[in-house]
Amino acid sequence: MKKIILLLTVLSAVSLLKAQNTSREVFSSEELVWYGLDFSKAKLIGQFDQAVGVAPATGNDIKSQYIPAWNNLIVSEPNKYDLRKTFKKAVVYNDLGVVERSNSSVNEDFIISYNEYSFENPAAIVENIVSGYTNGEKQEGIGLVFIVETFHKANQEATVYVTFFDIATKNILFSEKMVGKARGIGLRNYWAGAIYNILVAIQKTKFKAWEKTYGV
Repeated sequence: MKKIILLLTVLSAVSLLKAQNTSREVFSSEELVWYGLDFSKAKLIGQFDQAVGVAPATGNDIKSQYIPAWNNLIVSEPNKYDLRKTFKKAVVYNDLGVVERSNSSVNEDFIISYNEYSFENPAAIVENIVSGYTNGEKQEGIGLVFIVETFHKANQEATVYVTFFDIATKNILFSEKMVGKARGIGLRNYWAGAIYNILVAIQKTKFKAWEKTYGV
């Protein structure tokens, strides 16, 4: 009986080990699950003008209108925001529902600020956010989320943590801070331009550099 229990324990441990992805699989896997832009701990620094003669966007505008718009734009224009090419994958699944629920926690009264802001403990914040992801369409594989730290009006920059994680265990495989220069006409396109520039930088140099660091 003891031998049977020991065997079952070993088999269970082996099964769990197989279910856990490592950072190497970010580069070897043919598939990726895109969760979107998570603003749950973000700050937008400055006055977010929409157009000449139009009142600046409010926190409610950002939460209810622009955060969904930025996320939807990326998946609705795959030729421009080419996640498959950027991350060298045959298939990229979109699972925005998880981050939509996370973004529903945004406090519209505090998301816009005129004070400088950055994550005090980025690793802990990233881990805390991802650990809360539940009820996604995919139960295993490699997940990717851009955890937004700031959209900074004066600097014309977006700062995000590009975060890969194991969907089954919620373990962070690796997370890298990146900054993208905003560009474009209109509030939606201007900040989407910053995300586009981050994707371009990843495609050109960063993904290869990450593979040398994390893919060994």
